[in-house]
Amino acid sequence: MTLGVAILGTGRLGGRYIETVRNTDGAEIRVVAEPLENKAAPLRKGNPDIDFVPDYTDALCRDDVDIVIGTLPHYLHHRAAVDAAIAGKHIFLEKPMATSVAECDEMIAAARSNGVLLMTAHTQRYMPVVQRMKETVDSKALGDLVMVHSVWHKPYDPEGRPAWMFERSQGGGMGMMDGTHMIDRLLWILGPDIVTVSAMVGTFTYPEFNADDTAMCFLRWRNGRVATISRMAWREGITEYGADYFFTDGQARLRIAYGQGPGQVTGFWISANKEWKQVPVEDVDPLQEEFADFVQAVQRGDADAPIPMAHGRQVIEVFEATERSSALGREVTLGA
Repeated sequence: MTLGVAILGTGRLGGRYIETVRNTDGAEIRVVAEPLENKAAPLRKGNPDIDFVPDYTDALCRDDVDIVIGTLPHYLHHRAAVDAAIAGKHIFLEKPMATSVAECDEMIAAARSNGVLLMTAHTQRYMPVVQRMKETVDSKALGDLVMVHSVWHKPYDPEGRPAWMFERSQGGGMGMMDGTHMIDRLLWILGPDIVTVSAMVGTFTYPEFNADDTAMCFLRWRNGRVATISRMAWREGITEYGADYFFTDGQARLRIAYGQGPGQVTGFWISANKEWKQVPVEDVDPLQEEFADFVQAVQRGDADAPIPMAHGRQVIEVFEATERSSALGREVTLGA
């Protein structure tokens, strides 16, 4: 069964999704919806076999479209997903799921009532180094996991970003852009049972923006595990992206290359004989693996997506808790 695919928006990854669909068995791209001609023109020229339309509703009404890929600004995720669900299209949506838990709930309800899959593309769980860390935790090869320190310090590079990324009301800010990645990884590897969150979230590097650039968060799980999230976007500094995991019988760390700065490498290491030992991991395209996984779930008629709807919602729930904790100046309990 070949499934027709529409891409809604070209965004920062929309053009790449064209090749992703082309390389996915059982999927065929039919149409790209992009209102900005300066973005659509080069893609149209390079892909004459694909239809281009200016409004995503023109793509949703097509009978030859089964799946939509949403690469829209964060504040448009909710409306586009609900519209796609009502149109009977399965939805593969760039993270974050939405800008609030309330929006997530409406999206999930629309997907369920219309019998379609809705998946937030938390691509990092398809990265081999992240998968290796989950295998290490689950296998207890280094004993029981005690705590995690997750870090992402990077350049903000505002000149290369659209204006909405600096407006919190539109889903902008480094928390939505980077923090949701970090929360997703922790929920997947440590489990969903977070009970409390304490956080400092602020705008220090670029105070002229109405969106955060910095946070330090402390998360506590019901089983006693804890994790910190340290993230900051700076004007000048050293980029570091990854996490350190501490076990009763050793340590493990993962790093993910980011940008063109010195020392950027993707890798996985474990402690051995008081030294770090790098463990080889395979080289795959996580975005390709993720979309293929979603297509197969649609073909099988699965009841939920490979990344469940509830997971996408919980990422936003935890993110909102960090903002609430920061505003109140105290630890908050999830669900309270």
